[in-house]
Amino acid sequence: MPDSFDYAERLFPEPVDLGIAEPDRAVASVEHGTRSFLEGQGGEGTTWYEGGGSANDQAVQGITIYPPTRGVTTQGDPFEPVKIGILIDMDLNQLLADWIDPTILAIEDALNEGVWARSAVQLIIADARGLPRENYKKVIDGYRWLVDQGCVVVLGPMISDNSLVLQDTANELGVSCLGWTGAHRFASEFCFTVANGDIPTEGVICANWLHQRGLRNVGLFWEAGSSGRDYADYFRDEAIRLGLTITREVKLEPNPSNLREHLAAMKDSGTEGLYYGGYGYAAFHFGPALKALEWDPPRIMGTAFMFYSNKNQWGEGLEGWHGIDQLGEDGANPNYNAMRERFEKRFGRTTGNVVVALAYDTARVAIHGIANASIPSPPQVKDGIERIRWMPATNGGPSTYIQFGPGDHKGYKGDFLTIRELRGGELRFGGYFRPEWPSNDTPPS
Repeated sequence: MPDSFDYAERLFPEPVDLGIAEPDRAVASVEHGTRSFLEGQGGEGTTWYEGGGSANDQAVQGITIYPPTRGVTTQGDPFEPVKIGILIDMDLNQLLADWIDPTILAIEDALNEGVWARSAVQLIIADARGLPRENYKKVIDGYRWLVDQGCVVVLGPMISDNSLVLQDTANELGVSCLGWTGAHRFASEFCFTVANGDIPTEGVICANWLHQRGLRNVGLFWEAGSSGRDYADYFRDEAIRLGLTITREVKLEPNPSNLREHLAAMKDSGTEGLYYGGYGYAAFHFGPALKALEWDPPRIMGTAFMFYSNKNQWGEGLEGWHGIDQLGEDGANPNYNAMRERFEKRFGRTTGNVVVALAYDTARVAIHGIANASIPSPPQVKDGIERIRWMPATNGGPSTYIQFGPGDHKGYKGDFLTIRELRGGELRFGGYFRPEWPSNDTPPS
């Protein structure tokens, strides 16, 4: 028999109870989710729809949210938190706080409702910014890192290019992504959307918007990248069906060249209205170019319009545009209104842009998917997400809801796409798109 022995040590740290749980309410390990409010910088948004944080903000790593104890004393051994990943794949600027804080609120609300009580929930952050401004591989590596940390579901990515780049890896590794992308090809085995738009549908809505205003000659701008061609193709097909004439079609880079010259040519050729489909980076340049030409035509863009909340300067560049949004008619969605009231009470600030609603809805999908799972592991959480039926949505109009199923991985249903206008520094509701058959306009013979 040997004189000494080797003993197995723990490969991984033992779970730790932070000792902050309360009997009557869910509680998080932080008061706010980002540096800007924890360290007193505050936000830069000056109106309700602009981002509430500050530029160059940072998310707190490892935010832990405990369910209420309901007066129950545990047997003493702490349970490790179930982990939800957050994949930041773009420059969010003053919107980061409006993603992280509503995520905290959504999980607290769900835990207070008794949706999940088995353990705490921990948010693991991967700031892995990729296309179109940075390298594609960063997003893949960021997702892999979240998987290695034990996350059972990942919130993100947001950008269409990054979503399509990540898709094969997510389906291979089998940890569900809840993307904000409007890229319709993303929805697949482990890829779900609580979508910030729907690119093909946006093109169709925009063509109809121009047609319904009695315009006939329109200019088409689309941006290089995975989403640009879909924006252009679906808009073009619908425009042809409606009898619109596209006077000039321009493919833009994110930093567009000769934009003023293209606009001048459109103006001179009798163009009555404009459409832009793309990421949104090019949209920033339209404002100065149109102002220089003293031209203010009716114009509409896809969900890149919602860049108005990213930086205040973006809003200035989008002055006068209509665009596809996801905020419903003011006061119409009771889920949105009540969420904003809880948000203000919880975080001591008011913000109401579309990202707040998206973040809340996405986090709700994640925690309900975890609660619906038989065990908190990625395959079961995927099944749990597919079990979600008619979940209330804070985004969109009052008839919007969230629902998934096997083969149905696009969550928003109903009036989740709306039209708004940014004019005179005000964000105005422009209606819902309610399609009708052309035959409806034909009187019976």
